[in-house]
Amino acid sequence: MNLTVTGLHAGYPGRPVLAGWSHTFAPGLTWVQGPNGCGKSTLLKVLGGALPAPFGTLRLGDTDARHAPLAWRQAVGWCGPDALVFGHLHADEYASFLAGLYPRFDVAIYDRVADALGLAPWRGARIAALSSGTQRKLALAAMLATGTAVLLLDEPLANVDAACQDELRALLDAAATQTERIWIVTSHEPLGATAQARAGRLVLG
Repeated sequence: MNLTVTGLHAGYPGRPVLAGWSHTFAPGLTWVQGPNGCGKSTLLKVLGGALPAPFGTLRLGDTDARHAPLAWRQAVGWCGPDALVFGHLHADEYASFLAGLYPRFDVAIYDRVADALGLAPWRGARIAALSSGTQRKLALAAMLATGTAVLLLDEPLANVDAACQDELRALLDAAATQTERIWIVTSHEPLGATAQARAGRLVLG
């Protein structure tokens, strides 16, 4: 199942970023590259439903983003670099919150990835008490467990420690060989060896 973008116009007041942009994403890993300000994060926000686009069509198989917004949100997961907004929740409570939003959320995957990323000491702590790097790890672990058909990761290797980067690169290496899930990633950091060899490249700007 492909993700097809047709005639997309997106941007911010007084600053258009994408104009009449079209592309088809196939299963596996796509590495979105380009200079700062070219529209990488904007594209992922639009695809994930975090930023509205006045014109354009987004389709995932038979699902249209405009006509079936709830189904779209449940099929397309987006993880950006911003701090989490649910500061009152404990880390595991945040994962439980996402499990209520995504029907295919897999607790076993969350447990495994959370531990691999070094979250074990913090899973009972409130998000507001976590460092930005630990919040980033939590957001990634929870989103990786959602089971969405499309996974959008905006700079997943930024603001995390070297051990976490190693674990994430191993996950991206595995994503590059997948034939079902669509992974779309922006990163200024190098990806894993297999990921860089097999990922599709999309250069903006």
